[in-house]
Amino acid sequence: MNLIFLTFCWGDTNAILGGILFSATHGALSALMFFIVDCLQRRFNSRSVVEISGVLQITPMLGIAIIIMCFLYAGLPGTLKFTCEFYIFCGLFEITPTLTIVLFFIANVLGLIGFSKCWFDATFGMNLKNHKLAPFDLNIKELYIIYIPIAFLFIFVFFSNFFF
Repeated sequence: MNLIFLTFCWGDTNAILGGILFSATHGALSALMFFIVDCLQRRFNSRSVVEISGVLQITPMLGIAIIIMCFLYAGLPGTLKFTCEFYIFCGLFEITPTLTIVLFFIANVLGLIGFSKCWFDATFGMNLKNHKLAPFDLNIKELYIIYIPIAFLFIFVFFSNFFF
């Protein structure tokens, strides 16, 4: 969110376009992440990473949803977050190249390491808590809630120039 604020303060056209796209992307990804955390809370009755380790083995569809969300949040090429960051960093690079490189490193390397470590431990880790009853996987309604916005984010990448 600080990066979005900087784009609007510096006022370059590419950076502002990237900030608008980034705001929409951030809203969609944050809402989906909160929904996934709610799905985890309802199934495991806990938010502790130690207690919910091994989600991919116990509830495969929920584990795949977490992996896709980490992929989208990482800003890898082909995602809307990558397009937004490309616009932002192109606009900021014209104004201050040195500060842009530092911001790029902090936002994409350090932030991603901290975020992904927690989610990958929960997804791929060994389940330390003995579950006598396996929790239910995602139902059809939850699958629609998660995968329709994800499909929208992928489609919007290719049509972002059409809208702006």
